[in-house]
Amino acid sequence: MPFYTGRTGKLRLGGNEVAKVRDWSLDVSVDMLETTTLGDTNKTFTPGIASTTGSATVSYYTGSSNGVVQLLEKIVTTGGVTDAEEVELTFEVGQNQAFTGSGFINSAGISSSTNELTSVAFQFTINGPLSSIDLSGTV
Repeated sequence: MPFYTGRTGKLRLGGNEVAKVRDWSLDVSVDMLETTTLGDTNKTFTPGIASTTGSATVSYYTGSSNGVVQLLEKIVTTGGVTDAEEVELTFEVGQNQAFTGSGFINSAGISSSTNELTSVAFQFTINGPLSSIDLSGTV
């Protein structure tokens, strides 16, 4: 049985790999809607709307792919963030598994220190559903 590490993970922006990914995470949550009625002695709930947020940290260095710059441009704009800044993100877990969704970059932070690669940390919100895809070509 194979196992996967951050080394096998990839982040793609519109199908193109974005620099070197140090780490990424996805957080999916479902709102619970209260259905308790008058006279109940315990609260009851039903599942509501799901949402997905996440983060990714990539290494950035001069001459690397423009994927990092393209992500930064989605939040650092002169006219403010609009629907046009929505991006398609794909997170590969290993050789055959990935998660994909369209969303918006919420924040970006760049850090650099002596003898280290510059890193860019992004946070994002998926707009709509997150899909799981099988990259092996089998169903």
